[in-house]
Amino acid sequence: MKKIAVVGSANIDFVSSVSHLPSPGETILGSSFDKIPGGKGANQATAASKLGGEVSFIGRIGSDQEGATIRNNLEKANVDCEFLFSSSEVPTGIAMIGVDKDGNNSIIVNPGANHSLCPEDIDTASEVVESSKVVLLQLEIPVASVGTAIEKANGVVILNPAPATDLSKELIEKVDVLIPNQVELSHLSNRNSLDDLNEIEEAAKSLGVETVIATLGSKGALIVSNGDSELVPSPVVESVDTTGAGDSFCGSVAELLSRDVDLTETVRRSVVAASLSTTKFGAQDSMPTLSEVDSFLEQI
Repeated sequence: MKKIAVVGSANIDFVSSVSHLPSPGETILGSSFDKIPGGKGANQATAASKLGGEVSFIGRIGSDQEGATIRNNLEKANVDCEFLFSSSEVPTGIAMIGVDKDGNNSIIVNPGANHSLCPEDIDTASEVVESSKVVLLQLEIPVASVGTAIEKANGVVILNPAPATDLSKELIEKVDVLIPNQVELSHLSNRNSLDDLNEIEEAAKSLGVETVIATLGSKGALIVSNGDSELVPSPVVESVDTTGAGDSFCGSVAELLSRDVDLTETVRRSVVAASLSTTKFGAQDSMPTLSEVDSFLEQI
């Protein structure tokens, strides 16, 4: 059995490069267009695998060309796709992404088959979920399916609560490691704004999760675990596209925790992996390999 089970979404990303992200009502021209595999679940599975992890992916795609592209890309990254289910009733999910000249993005997701991943599918894949050392989840699939996977997991449960969604206290408290960004943490903690590290720390502590790793973009990540906190800064890199940076981070955390790496070292290496992913265009293709992360760390 694989050490890491990723339960989540798989999309095709339609990506346009633009000079700036449009304001409401504004029409702008793109300078380039690409159609590439994405989705938080598939991205995170790819990230963990490229870093050396043994990964199984559980998700749903359509019985269409887009779904075939996703499956081929995951298999090329050595991700086990035995439980990547196909559906003839609904199409593969898609995401429309705009990326500006500074690498910032805006994303709209149409879930498609991702919203057809049901608790019964998790039951079918239960042996993988139950035997995995780490189970990594996101929220681009039905919350009921996320809850079923959490109930079946015997290993470390990591939840990336994206996109921001209302979750029950009971579900959150069953998570071992929660990885939100500031928007998601604000939503889960019912706080309007998180303007400084103290507010972020207090919000994280309010959730009742043993370990919260709040991602802070170019500022790095804040670890809040067992009452203590530690800021792990990001290295300075020349970013061209931030799409998938958070997924790279989550995949790296899963891979390292599957090898029992210390939490601080896990976050330090994961911040580097996420930063390196922003130096290339796209999501899955930009995910760094283990050797690329090691090489970068040797230079700093």
